[in-house]
Amino acid sequence: EFRVGEATGYMKQQAPGAQLMCAVRPSAIVLPKDPKNPVLMAGMGTGLAPWRAVTQERVMQKRKGADVGPCVLFFGARFAKYEYLYREEFESYVKEGVLEIHTAFSRDQARKVYVQHKIVEAGPTVAKYLLKQNGHFYVCGSARKVPEDIYAAMKAVIMAAEACGE
Repeated sequence: EFRVGEATGYMKQQAPGAQLMCAVRPSAIVLPKDPKNPVLMAGMGTGLAPWRAVTQERVMQKRKGADVGPCVLFFGARFAKYEYLYREEFESYVKEGVLEIHTAFSRDQARKVYVQHKIVEAGPTVAKYLLKQNGHFYVCGSARKVPEDIYAAMKAVIMAAEACGE
């Protein structure tokens, strides 16, 4: 199934040479003041773009000699072959020791795997970063059911780590 994003769909309808209005706004993402604080990010589909910038910031800080904390990315899309943008770049950050990445490509195998499944799989690490190391967790991507599913996964991770109920 071929899908077109909102911006791409709009631009495809324009004639060549058409003038388009656009605006660049400051980011609403507020990173921890201390670069040693862990940053955990969940991005689905085009929700990967902001996390690329955050990761690039951490990479730059480390290359300049700063002590940076863990940077963990949970990325999900339907097909790795078609939708894993910036794969080589992210893999180079993993090799540099700046990024830990968990991918979930829901249509690449018989059983659908989503970001929330990867969060639960990494539960002990997620809980350690958030509860013991003052980590920050961010989500970007689909506004459909995904945020609820990620919230449920995060709640399960914290409840398991703290051996508590709701």
